[in-house]
Amino acid sequence: MSIEAGSPPEGRVVYRSRVEVEPGPERSKFVFLPAEREPVQMGFHGDLAPRFGLTDGEYTPRASTLDYLVGATAGCMTGVLAAALKARGIPVGDGRLRTEAVGDVELEEGILVLRRIHFLAHLLADEEHRAAAERIAATFERRCPVYLSLRAAIEITSELDFQPISPP
Repeated sequence: MSIEAGSPPEGRVVYRSRVEVEPGPERSKFVFLPAEREPVQMGFHGDLAPRFGLTDGEYTPRASTLDYLVGATAGCMTGVLAAALKARGIPVGDGRLRTEAVGDVELEEGILVLRRIHFLAHLLADEEHRAAAERIAATFERRCPVYLSLRAAIEITSELDFQPISPP
């Protein structure tokens, strides 16, 4: 892989993400992210809350930090997949591309740990695009920064659900 003119060599810091976190009510956290005007409030919900000693009525359900990891992974992978499909002339707008992700959280020594993320892309496209879409789906994650950042610690799999809109 070649380095573009003016790019720093591999392994050098090219960006440093700076976030701030403040404790919030009901054991939630306010996370201040770059380029966002308002903080994101993260907390607990459903099956996670009892793990932290919280019962219904003691907290307002909010997405957890683990949910944000799954969401960040799916968001990044969706962006990379959409860009690759569009570059090959495969439309993704108007609901043609829809993705979802499921994260499996397990207990390790009593601590919740995100072990697996399964990414599923639903693509509605002309049959003539099937072969190209399947080739893209087989390798696109290698261009996703979040996937590359997490893959050593979290098993991340992906799947393409190709739905033809024209006959073969």
